[in-house]
Amino acid sequence: MADPYLRCPAAWLRGTLEPDPALGLIERVDTGGTPATTTAEFWDGDVLWLTPKEIARSGRGLHVTQTERTITQLGLQSSGAKLLAPGTVMLTKRAPVGAVAVAAAPMATNQGFLNFTCGPHLRPLYLAYWLTANRPYLDLVANGSTYPELYKGDLFELEIAAPALDTQDRIIDFLASLEFVALLGLPLEQSTVDPSRMPAIHEQTRRLRELRDKLLPAVMSGEVDLARLAGKVA
Repeated sequence: MADPYLRCPAAWLRGTLEPDPALGLIERVDTGGTPATTTAEFWDGDVLWLTPKEIARSGRGLHVTQTERTITQLGLQSSGAKLLAPGTVMLTKRAPVGAVAVAAAPMATNQGFLNFTCGPHLRPLYLAYWLTANRPYLDLVANGSTYPELYKGDLFELEIAAPALDTQDRIIDFLASLEFVALLGLPLEQSTVDPSRMPAIHEQTRRLRELRDKLLPAVMSGEVDLARLAGKVA
């Protein structure tokens, strides 16, 4: 197990990203595949098929419900792709490294992903936020002769620490609300008819995203006690 990037409370359940059904954090990790592009019968079917570039764009949420391309059942069977259940956490291992999304519908991916099925002690959204907070570690361990790539052997050494499920839910709710506020600048830009307001909107959006990025590792490491914070607000 590698030294953790984030220091978390000792009482939190700890493990690695390597599948360990007995621990209850990570049940399974799957990769993806690409059907032969020259075989028409493999494409434009009813199976959603995700590529890394689709989740690397800024301004999107964590959940994925649609994909640019689809494949057929025959295409799925002919490749290394697997049909992933909703709730699967999909991590790009190359081009780019470390982009994260959560399947909100059954789908497959190409080979640019590692796809995590969570156990009973880990919420998928918590894992997605955990991976996002640990992006500097992912960038550090990515290697490759042609372009950076995450390999299972290195990634499986990363320690993950998870609090009780009710605390995970509290963290998820807080971060989702923070993400919502950080994204408010986009509809404001689209609805503003006065160009002179744009600099102020852009600056507000920049500050909100900066606050989001600063709070994410603090919350995921337990440095910010959300239960105590909620009590003060109440």
